[in-house]
Amino acid sequence: MSRSDNLETAAGQRKSGRLAGETGLIGALAEVFGPPPRAVVLGIGDDCAAVSLKEVKGNLLWTVDTLVEGVHFSLAYTTLTQLGWKAMAVNLSDIAAMGGEPLYALLSLGWPPERDLALELAQGLAQAAREYGVAIIGGDTVASPGQVAVTITLTGVAPPRRMLRRAGARVGDLIYLTGELGEAAAGLLVLKRRPELDADLQAALVAAHLAPKPQLAAGRLLAGQGLAAAAIDTSDGVASDLYHLCLASGVGAAIPAAAVPISPRVLAAAPYLRADPLRLALMGGEDYQLLFTSPPRKAVRLHQAFAGVGLPPPLLLGEIVAGDRVLLIDAAGAVDISGAGYDHFHLDPENEAI
Repeated sequence: MSRSDNLETAAGQRKSGRLAGETGLIGALAEVFGPPPRAVVLGIGDDCAAVSLKEVKGNLLWTVDTLVEGVHFSLAYTTLTQLGWKAMAVNLSDIAAMGGEPLYALLSLGWPPERDLALELAQGLAQAAREYGVAIIGGDTVASPGQVAVTITLTGVAPPRRMLRRAGARVGDLIYLTGELGEAAAGLLVLKRRPELDADLQAALVAAHLAPKPQLAAGRLLAGQGLAAAAIDTSDGVASDLYHLCLASGVGAAIPAAAVPISPRVLAAAPYLRADPLRLALMGGEDYQLLFTSPPRKAVRLHQAFAGVGLPPPLLLGEIVAGDRVLLIDAAGAVDISGAGYDHFHLDPENEAI
């Protein structure tokens, strides 16, 4: 029986009343996620998952992210399958930022008892797990008073002497991105404001927001070949994430406004969204690209390495400078944008995407 068949069977059992309560839900989730790999000594169903560490060679990574309904997503425009994918992807992006390889995941699910669609979310989780080689091996389910909350804890492994970190940038380093900016933030505005856009453009922006692609291959390449001095993923927006990297490294950064790699899709959609494309690119967040620094002497080898494995070329954003601020440079002068991205504890209701 395929995993999709398992999902349909389990869903049918739950609707018929034969799959009831936490125990039944856990059993159904285990079917969707499938059997664990050989290194897992104990998987779903025991008090803890247990993994043999004999095959882990390097630094063991742990990361955890929570998505809460009404804060990080709305089910008015996000399907549960899409939510499952994104919940896994945002954790995978953290592993990518360390130059790591993902291994095992634990799921903590807060679920309103009156909602009967938890297995749809599990399908999205399972799809992302299969795509990126992750085994979901345990977790917890609890009743929620009304909102869905999804927490993923993910482990991975990184090369011990070349693991990427936020600290390590030096004055004179060049700042790069693995891709263009702004599409995820623009996609959120498309979902909320429903502008009249070309159908293909709208679909591409919405997909960027709902189905991010963690840059694991780029992270492994940067770590494995020692091409990055420091790295972080762009989850909260370049203005915030670059500032975090600068704080950890004890440096500042200068970004020419003309060099910011704004996606052409964002430029095309911005007038219909009534949004500033530069602001979406620098402060919108959720692009889940890698932002990293590298010495100028490695520039040729960096581009050759990306081309050699079929990755798009890294995009130059700016330069690491002395100081402790992130400065955006244009014809009018320098503007301090340090930390001006998404902040989980300082939401701006007037600028919902940023």
